[in-house]
Amino acid sequence: MKPRLGALLWLGMVTAVFADDGKLSEVLARLRQSGQASFQYRETRQLELASSPWQAQGVMLTDAAGTLVKLQLQPSRVIMAISGDSLYYWDAAQNQRHSMPISYADDAAAQILIFRSILQGRTQELQAGYDLAADIQDRHWSLHMQPKSGQAGENAPSIDISGDANPDKRQILIRQADGETTEYRIEKAAEQQSAAYTIPQLLQEAGGE
Repeated sequence: MKPRLGALLWLGMVTAVFADDGKLSEVLARLRQSGQASFQYRETRQLELASSPWQAQGVMLTDAAGTLVKLQLQPSRVIMAISGDSLYYWDAAQNQRHSMPISYADDAAAQILIFRSILQGRTQELQAGYDLAADIQDRHWSLHMQPKSGQAGENAPSIDISGDANPDKRQILIRQADGETTEYRIEKAAEQQSAAYTIPQLLQEAGGE
């Protein structure tokens, strides 16, 4: 009886692993984005020392070359971008402009790298630094990303991504190691809004050209 019971338990474990792998593959396929795309976003940060949440909104643009531009429109205009091997930052209100190689990115700048991996479905990049666990319940799906010890960075956040049957919407919750959180509600931008901004235009602005 014991060997048979052990075999059944092992078979159950293997079946569960294959089931989980199937869910993960399906969720990662939902995240995958090829070619050019534009998203509108709402951002809410819960800061440890702030009495009320900090909120912002804007647009994100990606292309097939791996460029990502995050344009914050409210409460002030700020551009963060990845293009080629470089990161760009331009805060018009504060007159602050920076550019640096991606390899020099600190923990704060690294967040836009994570966003590129998520928005473009770069699964190899996600799996390099994170353990991934997916779930699908009826019309809803979710992906939990837990940083791998020693690989994702000492202060790497945990990330939860979720959505439903609408492929144009998703929610991203980022939990920092110190307990602060940032939530993004992202939706594919309407055609008229997409036409209002272009990646070359925003990269020129960020670079001061």
